[in-house]
Amino acid sequence: MGGQAIFEIGRRLKWVKENDLAHGEFGKWIDSLEINRTFATRAMKVSSELSSNYATSHNLGMQALYEIVTMPESERDKPQQLPSGEVKKPDEMTVRETNVEMFLHLVMLFKRCDVTPLFGLLS
Repeated sequence: MGGQAIFEIGRRLKWVKENDLAHGEFGKWIDSLEINRTFATRAMKVSSELSSNYATSHNLGMQALYEIVTMPESERDKPQQLPSGEVKKPDEMTVRETNVEMFLHLVMLFKRCDVTPLFGLLS
């Protein structure tokens, strides 16, 4: 399923959730349609976080779009150097390359934080 379909499904699901259903009814409605809840949640996030032009102009599937949406907004359009040395923007990366970039970004954030106090919680 391509970006345009994912964006449109997410946009419509979000509209129904916000305008047509009482609080707590969305999950039951999704189940009655036999739509996977994870897919529904991710499609709504993609439609909320990315412009329709972005989602439809790139030939990306759900996993790649979701990986881009979960990146910090400042990193979404920035060229990234991959471990292979190649430089790509997130929308040009494979899902595997996007996952590696997210992992490396989290490692860098982790290194900046003092997590020493958390180790006391583990004992």
